[in-house]
Amino acid sequence: RTHVHLVLKPRAQPLHMFRTKAELLGAIRDIIKIQKIAVEEKGILHRNCSLNNSMIEDDGEGPHGTLIDWEFAVYIDQGQKYARGGTHASNSHAIPACLIIHRYEDDLESVFYVFIWICIGYRGP
Repeated sequence: RTHVHLVLKPRAQPLHMFRTKAELLGAIRDIIKIQKIAVEEKGILHRNCSLNNSMIEDDGEGPHGTLIDWEFAVYIDQGQKYARGGTHASNSHAIPACLIIHRYEDDLESVFYVFIWICIGYRGP
């Protein structure tokens, strides 16, 4: 395991600090795109999409969603089992076992739980 420090410039804000509903939906869309690119182009699963790792950053070209904390990410190896990682509240429902086969669909389900958590737990603009 490698210890990594990530410095974000411009500074990212937690996803729940969205300014408009359109900004929230756009950020969720961007996070899904990031996961898709990681899987299809790089062969990497994030495995830790949670409220704390889903961010909004504005680099002057408008706000967009991003994922941080990639320390639980793994290269995809068909059929490989990995120790459970990630934040329990937003883990996919399909991952009950201690050693699991984590799939791209499980990461997408975690994004859904983050979205639901924000809709239920935060008032928004």
